Amino acid sequence: MSEQHRCEVEADPEEDASCGEAEQSSRDLKGKSKRLLDDLDEVVEEVNKVVREAVGRGSDAVGALGENVKQTLQETVRGQRAARTSVVMVRVDSDSLQRLDELIEAGLCSSRSEAAHYLITEGVKAKQDTFDKISQKIEEIRKAKRELRELLGEDADVTSG
Repeated sequence: MSEQHRCEVEADPEEDASCGEAEQSSRDLKGKSKRLLDDLDEVVEEVNKVVREAVGRGSDAVGALGENVKQTLQETVRGQRAARTSVVMVRVDSDSLQRLDELIEAGLCSSRSEAAHYLITEGVKAKQDTFDKISQKIEEIRKAKRELRELLGEDADVTSG
């Protein structure tokens, strides 16, 4: 039974108070989430401004990057990003480490792990055509291996019979 429905059915004053508190807490949480998303919009706009100034005025790629960052941050806040359950240890050079730390310092990511995840995900998206071709070739290799195993299995049956 939902909190709201339970509040309407039961007449216990203590229950009514706790239901009211729960509803107020829910409204507060929604308000905080909205303020956080609004704050994210402001941060993204500021990042867009700084990036535009650094790269030069009028670059379409910069605007797309800002929108991409905004979308990623909003999805993360809303809990829509896929859970990261696999751990990969990787060594990076000092330049890459600096880039990871810049994402953290800018407030776009909260850890090096999150920054690395973000950059890997964006790299895969940027090279999706290449990964599609790789997947196709890997499937062709797997098919050829299956055919070879079947062929060798038939040869083993002929020689043993």
